Amino acid sequence: MRIATLGISHETNTFSRVPADYGQFLAAQVLRGDEIADQYRSSSYTFAGYWDAADELEFDLVPLMYAQTGPIGTITKDAYDRLSGEMFGMLREGGPWDAVLITNHGAAVSEEFPDMDGEFTRAVREIVGPDVPVGVTLDMHANVSKAVVDHTDVCVIWRTNPHLDTRVRGRKTAELIYRTVKGEVRPVQWIEMTPMVVNIVKQFTAEEPMRSLVADAFTANERPGILDTSVAEGYPYADVAEMGMSFIAIADGDPDAAREAAVWMARRGWEHREALNVEVPKVDEALRMAAERYIGPKPEGVTNPGPTEGSALEAPTGEGEHARLGPIVLMDVGDNIGGGSSADSTFILAEAQRTGFTGLLQSLYDPEAVEACVRAGVGSELTLQVGGKTDDMHGTPVRVTGTVRAITDGEFEETRPTHGGFRFYSCGTSIRLDTTDGHTLLLTSKRVGNTAREQMYHIGIWPEKYRVVVAKGVVSPRPAYQPIAAEVILVNTPGVTTADLSTFTYKRRRVPLYPFEEEASYDAG
Repeated sequence: MRIATLGISHETNTFSRVPADYGQFLAAQVLRGDEIADQYRSSSYTFAGYWDAADELEFDLVPLMYAQTGPIGTITKDAYDRLSGEMFGMLREGGPWDAVLITNHGAAVSEEFPDMDGEFTRAVREIVGPDVPVGVTLDMHANVSKAVVDHTDVCVIWRTNPHLDTRVRGRKTAELIYRTVKGEVRPVQWIEMTPMVVNIVKQFTAEEPMRSLVADAFTANERPGILDTSVAEGYPYADVAEMGMSFIAIADGDPDAAREAAVWMARRGWEHREALNVEVPKVDEALRMAAERYIGPKPEGVTNPGPTEGSALEAPTGEGEHARLGPIVLMDVGDNIGGGSSADSTFILAEAQRTGFTGLLQSLYDPEAVEACVRAGVGSELTLQVGGKTDDMHGTPVRVTGTVRAITDGEFEETRPTHGGFRFYSCGTSIRLDTTDGHTLLLTSKRVGNTAREQMYHIGIWPEKYRVVVAKGVVSPRPAYQPIAAEVILVNTPGVTTADLSTFTYKRRRVPLYPFEEEASYDAG
């Protein structure tokens, strides 16, 4: 049995001013053939789950091509045409296939195709024909369209956010497709799209109400004849008609069972619409909270935890309570790199300077500052304008004076649990800069999120020893930083991923859509 695998994975922030052109993909990752296995077979990503199934069920998994870049702006027509053209050529020439496994993100937008994932699955189906099973595994932030469901036999979505089950869900997709090829099951799918958005600050699946909605998916999966169930939180920064929450059920030959399971989950989700959209503190309030709640460093001897230390899915303690000593972690919502932001927001750093707050650690994407530090060399003291250089949405450059403590190539491997299950990372040339006003900055020449503590450890920074760690993200940094945090506080900073969705002008979204239209209603009947 020969099963092909391929995909374009991109989370498109249509409000970002950084286009996802072909060069962006080349700079990030374009892999072909065995390069995919070299990068992902030993990881915890979706592909690893496909290989798990291939090894256990004894089918031949043939990796064709995979392309991805970090979340930025709309994919250019040239980039999509070149990437998909090469992939589809491989799919045609390498056939016939017994099945196809796709690894896309599910929230991709190109200049030509607002529903890029729908177009990608349509093209795959056209190439292999109606009788070859096609499966796709998507990110939980997918804006899933009916086209994706119509053009696949199996659509499986990750069930955790932060994304720690990517390998498990990939294996589930592959197993269902294998069983379909063998004639053991006849999957039929139903997608139920509720007219609501889940604010990014309420998408953590270890906290209510998302915890209950994921539990509902497990409960619905126990119904007779149901093969799999999924809940997609959606991605609110992609201005497309499919933007919002959706629920998918896959049944064995029974479309009514699939529909009933999906509708049951959707109705229960709709009941939580208000709780899924809440406000969080702004910068000044968050720093005041951090100053009040910080109670000291972690004890000596735990500054370099082992690879499995901590549980990334445990929710933090209640407001103002501390399960342990350690830093206060401020989640910089408006500069959520995993959501397509700039990685160089300065709002929190500027407020810390204004108020005299010390002991802050954060990263900043700033190739210009990195170059200046490299020229100066380790041990040099210099004055720089850092951050706020990508656009006018994420603050202005902040003047700092500091000493260059270390310079690295930014290449590191993370063996601890990470969001998405990735293992190998690159920040580009990286600088540790200790400022004269009591902060430490990690300056990078690439846009990289704060999803792995090894990002800090590899350059000699111990985040456990700081009063505040600024993690640019909402949920994705939790596997790295929640195990060492006294408390996690979400901060509603301005920016292209701000929690205040009223700051964006949507042109393609559905109307009505809660909470934009509070009178929106949902009737599955």
